[in-house]
Amino acid sequence: MSRRFKMLWVGRSKNDKTGDIPQGYVGEDKEQTEKSCDGCPMRKGGCYHWLGARRAQASMQRAYVNKPERYSLAHALGESRRTARYARGAVGGDPWVFTSEEVIEWYRQARGAGLKGLLLYTHFAASKGAHLKGLAMASVHSLDEADDRIREGWRAAMVANFRAPGSKRSTLKHLPEWKGEKFITPDGHEGTPCPAQYKAVDCNACGLCDAQREGKPAPLIIFFQH
Repeated sequence: MSRRFKMLWVGRSKNDKTGDIPQGYVGEDKEQTEKSCDGCPMRKGGCYHWLGARRAQASMQRAYVNKPERYSLAHALGESRRTARYARGAVGGDPWVFTSEEVIEWYRQARGAGLKGLLLYTHFAASKGAHLKGLAMASVHSLDEADDRIREGWRAAMVANFRAPGSKRSTLKHLPEWKGEKFITPDGHEGTPCPAQYKAVDCNACGLCDAQREGKPAPLIIFFQH
């Protein structure tokens, strides 16, 4: 019998883009994380997490062996700052490996602790992650694919081949700097660039990527290469 997947949660973060909010990482060990990412087109090239941020997750996984209770969502929420409005799930790994009931329970716990919601993305919205519709954003790789998922009832997120305004990263110098270009899908949906990439705002203050956001949320969020 295969092992049940675990999400390892921490209450604080030094990530400037997300803000100091609870963060979740898929997998109690590297094997589980790898399995969750199996088949993702970004796994072998371009994935920010596997290119460097993976080290922090590996440290947590080593510590989890002796102190698993430290990495529960309840513990993370208790350790979080009072200013936290959202929790970011699956910073490393893909959440398709969790049931919709498990994800709904994360939302329930987060809101019970006074947070507004959860920020979650899956690269497998069209296949093994289809059960997370309405709970996670669909990570897509083209404007055509964005239309496909939006027609199915998803909200989508896509990385565009631009670098953020003012970006000085040498690995991105070959990309054009975004200067206000529009991102329109064939069906006419306009993508909304992530505000955290060009304004003094973070995910905690924004919340656009909460799949359950109320009102008239943007159907497509655009990220720049990072």
